[in-house]
Amino acid sequence: MKLVSKSWIYNNLKTSLHNNSSVNSLVKSIIEDVKKNGDKAILKYVRKFENPKATLKNIKFSKKQLREAYDSISAKQKNALKLAYKRIYFYHSKQIKKSHSFKDQLDSKFYIQWNPIENVGLYIPGGMASYPSTVLMTSIPAKIAKVPNIMICVPSQKGETSNLTLAAAYLCGVNEVYNIGGAQAIAAFAFGTKNIAKADKVFGPGNQYVAEAKKQLFGIIGIDLPAGPSEVLVIANNKSNTNWIAYDILAQAEHDPNAKTYVLATSKNILNKVGIEITKIMKSTPLKNVSSSITNNCYLVLASSKKDIYEISNFIAPEHLHIHSKFNKNLLKNIIHAGSVFVGEKSPVALGDYTIGTNHVLPTDQTAKFSSGLGVDDFMKKTVFINAGNKTLKKISKPTVELARQEGLDAHALSVEIRKIKT
Repeated sequence: MKLVSKSWIYNNLKTSLHNNSSVNSLVKSIIEDVKKNGDKAILKYVRKFENPKATLKNIKFSKKQLREAYDSISAKQKNALKLAYKRIYFYHSKQIKKSHSFKDQLDSKFYIQWNPIENVGLYIPGGMASYPSTVLMTSIPAKIAKVPNIMICVPSQKGETSNLTLAAAYLCGVNEVYNIGGAQAIAAFAFGTKNIAKADKVFGPGNQYVAEAKKQLFGIIGIDLPAGPSEVLVIANNKSNTNWIAYDILAQAEHDPNAKTYVLATSKNILNKVGIEITKIMKSTPLKNVSSSITNNCYLVLASSKKDIYEISNFIAPEHLHIHSKFNKNLLKNIIHAGSVFVGEKSPVALGDYTIGTNHVLPTDQTAKFSSGLGVDDFMKKTVFINAGNKTLKKISKPTVELARQEGLDAHALSVEIRKIKT
């Protein structure tokens, strides 16, 4: 943990999405191998990184296997999945894009048509832990968008794949589930193989190799965002429960050894108390994966004023922002850059990871300054149909010709002028 100032944050905050030459080179070689050798290359990497006994026959899970996985989990687990499904579906159903049409002041008509992306590939992490919640978060908005073909890639650990993850895939009714992970999974979605269908766009979080594969393959395939390590910023005040804040920080730290965590306050005393609580909990409670994150990437940030707090928060643009105070409309005006904002001490970020309904696939590494959390519209695209009328053509022909000629594009101008003659 480090106690730091606003100036330290401004001068030292660095993205995790910088180029790592060794990662870049390895991912590039994997992509080229998969492009050239298809399933042969996929099987080679699965055997190397995930399951030494893998065969092409067990690269894909059958519908029967998914059903068996669902049947194998406990009633308690089924109920938890169903509750999460219901709440995530409800929230995302409010995002449905509707096609519509309108006329201008003259006689032209415009038709805005929304269509689902036809084939999407969802990456579900599985290296450090199982994430059935990410199956729900990615496939439910795709279902609401009416994507015809929803495919999932999930890696195994030494040949074992989480039944809970497969059960979530069954509950969501995905079309295909492939038992592969890493950069090779993204490459498989990008190019397609005999056993793995090509996707038009890929979604979902992953490690640095997955993120790098997304970046290198963008253009060949659409991507959501090349996500970095998870992060949270907690804004505390003098009345905050420092024990709760400590757990909020540790909850995010256990996602990843490189997870970034921040506590922001105008009181040095509160920050010190939070630091003491974090240390105390770590000594008394066995928590996985938190030590490295807390040691290297946990920052207690001292601000000079409420205005300072807003400025620092917007500069960090955190994936998760947790404000330990009551909601007020000033927050809507002053908090501009954040993936999701959890307001009040009874709104822990963990609710957003599972059951509150909002999406947990969120922008990281300051990308919240220009992007949003995953939603239904990410699985759709709009096409605009333009039907220009005679009155419109007569009114805008000369200005169009003038602009085209000024840009030196005579064929543009002539294509309008010839129609003017005909009207």
